[in-house]
Amino acid sequence: MFSSTDRKQEFITALCPCGLDIKKNDVIKPPAVAIFSPSKQEIQEKSKATLVCLASGFYPDTLKLVWKVNGAERTEGVGTDETSTSYENTYSLTSRLRISSQEWFNPLNRFECVHFGVKISLTVAQLLIAQSWMLIF
Repeated sequence: MFSSTDRKQEFITALCPCGLDIKKNDVIKPPAVAIFSPSKQEIQEKSKATLVCLASGFYPDTLKLVWKVNGAERTEGVGTDETSTSYENTYSLTSRLRISSQEWFNPLNRFECVHFGVKISLTVAQLLIAQSWMLIF
């Protein structure tokens, strides 16, 4: 028979098959994820738009961030930090997606930052910001 400790370890291994030495008293913390819109200055001066995805407050330190555009994974124009940064026993990770200003202003485009099946979508913010910037130009 398996004890509850054995079941907990099996659960942790299934949740994090990353080979980390997670102790039974460690608390696994999911990240808080936020997407930041591109700067108006970058769009005006370079005709480019960089979206930033920040995952913070997670433990353990292994996390993969993936960008999706209209549901399809995007690797071109993506830059993700190689290592997580530590703060008060939790970690943070940043990823950037650089696209053309035309792609940013296309109201049909949906930009998402995905981690372990939990996704944060920028759709609403992208539409609101793009529409308000168009009034300025």
